[in-house]
Amino acid sequence: SSPNITTDTSKPVSFRNGDALNTDNVLVIENIAGTTTATIDGAGLLTTEDLRVNDTTVHVGFQAGLTSQGTLTVAVGNDAGTTSQGANSVAIGNLAGNSAQSAQSVAIGDTAGETAQDILSVAIGPISGNSSQGSRSVAIGSDTGTLTQGYNAVAIGSTAGKSNQGNITVAIGSAAGRTSQGDNSVAMGNHAGNDTQGSEAVSIGDNAGQISQGTLSVAIGASAGQTTQ
Repeated sequence: SSPNITTDTSKPVSFRNGDALNTDNVLVIENIAGTTTATIDGAGLLTTEDLRVNDTTVHVGFQAGLTSQGTLTVAVGNDAGTTSQGANSVAIGNLAGNSAQSAQSVAIGDTAGETAQDILSVAIGPISGNSSQGSRSVAIGSDTGTLTQGYNAVAIGSTAGKSNQGNITVAIGSAAGRTSQGDNSVAMGNHAGNDTQGSEAVSIGDNAGQISQGTLSVAIGASAGQTTQ
């Protein structure tokens, strides 16, 4: 018969770490090729190729939460929260919050908040807030706030605020404020303030202020100030 260990409640099997460091393994499991597939250290941390759990962190998926994962964090998905995930943060999706996700931030969706997501920011949707999302900013939708979203910025809608969205800005609607939206500006409506909206400008309505809207200008209504206002 196969080897087995039989215990009862009065005589449990005990594995004790004989080294000074609880981070050293007390149990190692290997596959037939001699490759380690699971370990348990003296602190009770179970590590496998796909799942690691302890009392303050959760990591599920290949290399999820692999290095320097902060306390009270969640990383679910292959390469989610892999490196330097900040405390109290959440990364769900392949490559979500992959590198340098800051404390108290949320990244949900494949590659959401992938690189350098700043503190207290939220990225929900595939590729949202993908690179250098600013602090206290929000990106919701596919490919939203993707590259260098400013601090205190809001982008909601597919490709809204996609590239270089300024600080303290609002872009709501498909492709609203899509490229180079200036600081303190507002774009609401599909393609509103789509390309190079000036700082402190307002465009409300589909295609309003769509291309090169100037600083301190206002366009309200469908296609209002559509080109070079």
